[in-house]
Amino acid sequence: MAPNSYTLKELKKLGSCGKNVQIDSSVQLISPENIHIGSNVRIDALSFLSGGGGIIIGNNVHIAFNVQLAGNGGLITLQDFVGVAARCSIFTATDDYKEGYLTGPTVPEEYKKVKTGPVTLERHVIVGCGSIILPNTILKIGSSVGALSLINSNVPEYTIVAGCPMRILGHRNKDLLEKLELKYIEKKHD
Repeated sequence: MAPNSYTLKELKKLGSCGKNVQIDSSVQLISPENIHIGSNVRIDALSFLSGGGGIIIGNNVHIAFNVQLAGNGGLITLQDFVGVAARCSIFTATDDYKEGYLTGPTVPEEYKKVKTGPVTLERHVIVGCGSIILPNTILKIGSSVGALSLINSNVPEYTIVAGCPMRILGHRNKDLLEKLELKYIEKKHD
């Protein structure tokens, strides 16, 4: 355990927690009982995890510096081998104001229109620095999001996307990715 990390006693407040988990002591955990973390996970400084709707983090996941997982409108799932770069935000609720509805936490629900839903990052997803992911999206296995992108729809498997609006830039090498994962898993169990 790194010197500036949550202690094992503090990690027991989580819904569940695997082995070799390092969460910087500056990370804010809201509703930690709804946050489930696998093994070999690192969450860097100044990140914020709000688990009201639940957060499930798989194995071999890295959440970089100053990442926000706002899970109050639905479940956030980060499957195995996911990487979320610095300053990314994942939201499971967002105000829909285009029809003229009011917004914000000080306004009663009857005057607002809020879009809610889960967000899933499947295995081997990479999200580039400063990107934003909105509710009801699935980033399929092996997909990759370039820096400063807005993701408001599903991303096909092994596809590289970037921008606002999001556009396809290319594809990742599925065969190599699967081969390296298998090699890693086999070596880990030797």
